Amino acid sequence: LLGPLLFNKQAVVSVAELGVALLLFSIGLEFSLSRLKKMGSFAIFGGMLQVLTTLILFAVLFNLIFPLKVAIALGAMVALSSTAIVLRMLVDRSEIDSPRGRNALGILLLQDIAIVPLVLAVTLLSHGGSLVQVGLQLVKTIGAAAGLILIFYLLFYQIIPRVLATALFANRELVVLLTIVLATGATWSAHALGLSPALGAFLAGMLLAESPFAAQIRSDIGSIRVLFVTLFFTSIGMLADPIWFIDNWSIVLILLLLVFFGKALIIYGLGIIFGMSHRAAIATGITLAQVGEFSLVLAGVASAGGLISDHVFALLISVT
Repeated sequence: LLGPLLFNKQAVVSVAELGVALLLFSIGLEFSLSRLKKMGSFAIFGGMLQVLTTLILFAVLFNLIFPLKVAIALGAMVALSSTAIVLRMLVDRSEIDSPRGRNALGILLLQDIAIVPLVLAVTLLSHGGSLVQVGLQLVKTIGAAAGLILIFYLLFYQIIPRVLATALFANRELVVLLTIVLATGATWSAHALGLSPALGAFLAGMLLAESPFAAQIRSDIGSIRVLFVTLFFTSIGMLADPIWFIDNWSIVLILLLLVFFGKALIIYGLGIIFGMSHRAAIATGITLAQVGEFSLVLAGVASAGGLISDHVFALLISVT
């Protein structure tokens, strides 16, 4: 309500984009294959199936109203849940180690990993063109991503650990500064290559997670991440249009109920398939039944590419 009156909206949005990149960088720092394996089969396969099943079912549903490309993009947005809100709620309620907490954390981790290919997919859908053009763009993008991964591997595995181990960088403040430079540099590099900036940040974090300084880096950038994520949610609030919401409250309510019960039922069904109790499956489904903050990143990509209209964008913001 007050944001557009008090702040420069474009400046907040720009800073918030940096916040998203930093959030993905920190998620990359948390990610490791060994940690994922410890969460069990539901975290790995259940998370993958949740994203794919939700995307496909809602895409089929949205395709009754929207063109196929738009329906797929909307299905991808609905498939994601809110990492920031769910984790905060579980920690505040001391339920992070409960069956619901572990299951939700596993699915959220897979969703966070899925953000990168989903952003790429929505970007390709926004570009339009024939299947051949989309295929060429995909090959070009994969090639650029492979080159970026190779450079990052040499930088973060070979050079940076040795630099951090020297006496010069034993100072804690210099490690924090170097980490921020690496995160923003990786973000800029991905953008310069025509890739998602979020992809660059995530890769940098994931590769740095293998360094002996990962725990210190995670600890030191925590407060910075909170600041930028707060600005990110502020920018989302400034995107909302209260007048549009009031004028279209019935459509928003219908879609909200559809998303909430649809996602809860999908996750409940997957939980039962993977041998969870009815109670734990229902609790996990309800916990993850909302639309996540990264859905709005996808919406921003789709809106900037002309894939979705302002009306659809306002509807997604309102439902979220």
